[in-house]
Amino acid sequence: MSVFESHSSSLNYLDGEYRRFPRATDSCTNLLRRSKDGLVIPNGLVVSPDYDRRGHLGEALLLCAIAPLFASTHREAVQHISASPISVILCEDRLSDGSYRELLPLVRSFHPLSPLIVISPTGDWPDYFEAIDRGAYDFLAFPLIPGELQRIVTNHLKAAFQHSLPFDSLT
Repeated sequence: MSVFESHSSSLNYLDGEYRRFPRATDSCTNLLRRSKDGLVIPNGLVVSPDYDRRGHLGEALLLCAIAPLFASTHREAVQHISASPISVILCEDRLSDGSYRELLPLVRSFHPLSPLIVISPTGDWPDYFEAIDRGAYDFLAFPLIPGELQRIVTNHLKAAFQHSLPFDSLT
């Protein structure tokens, strides 16, 4: 049973309760700030119209000690981005009511230090260059190569930690 089968498709960590995830890797866990209650887990947003793909991407974020929030449409993603502290955004290139292109300006205004990583089932080179030119942090083909997303997110967390950049979702 997947960790996502027991939850709705729109998990929400806005209640101020941060949870520890036992599958988090040590390299990611060491980068998190500690509070007196334990680890403070940053939020990551997964935007995908496909339920199974959202689950796989959410599990990949859990491996980096990032609590996933889920959105299946552009509209749901806008609600999360404007209301939730987000440290990383994983967004499919095409959504039922928009695309990552419409989310990029919103992410830049609400969470300027948070990377938006575009996920594509096709992984075409022209799409890759367009996403990078528009300001996406990275562009990955799905299914992901094992460890690829963890490497990218861990590198971002390391850079943010080393340069003392504030995490949007940490207080």
